[in-house]
Amino acid sequence: MKEQKRVTKNIASLFSVFKWHDILAAMNTRIPSMAIPTDSSTSWFKIIGINLLIWLCICTIGAAGNYQDILRNESKVQFLNIWLSWINGHVPLFFLSSLLHHFLQKRPAQIASAALIMRLYLLLSLSFFPLHILYITIPKWLKMADEHTLQSFFVRFTQNSNFTWFLEYAWFTGTFAVVIAVRIWHIGQTRSAILQQTQTAYLQLDLALEQQRLRSLRQQLEPHFIFNALNAISALVRTNEKSVALAGIHRLSDLLRYALTASNKDWVSFRDELDFIRDYLALQQLRYGERLEVIIEGDTPAILHGDCLPLLLQPLIENALRHDLDCHEECSQINLAFSLNVDQVTVTISNQKHDNSEKNPGLGLGLSQTRLRLEMMYKSKASMQISENCEAFCVSITTPLHRPDTLL
Repeated sequence: MKEQKRVTKNIASLFSVFKWHDILAAMNTRIPSMAIPTDSSTSWFKIIGINLLIWLCICTIGAAGNYQDILRNESKVQFLNIWLSWINGHVPLFFLSSLLHHFLQKRPAQIASAALIMRLYLLLSLSFFPLHILYITIPKWLKMADEHTLQSFFVRFTQNSNFTWFLEYAWFTGTFAVVIAVRIWHIGQTRSAILQQTQTAYLQLDLALEQQRLRSLRQQLEPHFIFNALNAISALVRTNEKSVALAGIHRLSDLLRYALTASNKDWVSFRDELDFIRDYLALQQLRYGERLEVIIEGDTPAILHGDCLPLLLQPLIENALRHDLDCHEECSQINLAFSLNVDQVTVTISNQKHDNSEKNPGLGLGLSQTRLRLEMMYKSKASMQISENCEAFCVSITTPLHRPDTLL
């Protein structure tokens, strides 16, 4: 009896040598870490609970299958005994799955590559699997051996059948593979969430930058428009025609009211924009008189109900005036034409060219800022074409009839 207790104590101490935290510590020192997102959302107790539930289900299903086979052979056995036998045989695998899952949750870099996974698998094969075989051998040895010596234990250990070794190794490998697959899936989910958050942050930043650029463009458009409108009033004042100048100031107040209101909006209707253009041309007509002839055509109800960027057409009209009527003393004609093709609106602004006109240098803000606004608000869904010949200068803008859905 003393010898039996001594041997049992030695075997128990042998088990204590292979503690899981020692194995994990060894893995931690030998395998370098990598920058992989850690998942600290699952607590240790939650991991144990989930693994316990899974293994109880597996043992229950396995025990039920064995119980059915025994009943077919007309043998009498209690299901509880079979179930407890299954649970007892899978206790090491329960600890393996729980500890391995917890370890990989804290150190996901250990499965960053196939080489690291294979290293971990070999390490557990050399450390855990022998302990697992010892675990299932000890009860048989204590029950069947006449003398509990190290020699009898070694004989019992080596007498395990090849099928037992294969079956237990298959259980070990399957448990390892499932835990690795679950952790890889978790890492993928974490990376996807981080990537999505990063993309959302970039999109928000990009949107903020686009809004800032658009706001900057508006701030440039308003002073530019006001400066040129005041130039028109100044020209009227210099003619000493007070009544005409007063009418111009009245129209200017209406124009400024619309400009200030529209500048706070992303979209206006083509009707509102065209009414503004008519008021602006009426102000300029006070300045140029009969020299300015304006033709507007194609403004159908379908187009007038469409969406338009505020102050989109005014810089182009102003550009035509600056590079046409301001450069000569003759009469000129400005054409503003609308056309609708399915859901695309084309606005064409053209002005005549004169051989004896002098070039107005200007800053070219009207065309460049209009092109930039179209790119920012419509992306690739809008375009601006500029054409020029010996008779006329033409600017054509094509935009969707209604605002893009992504900007609603």
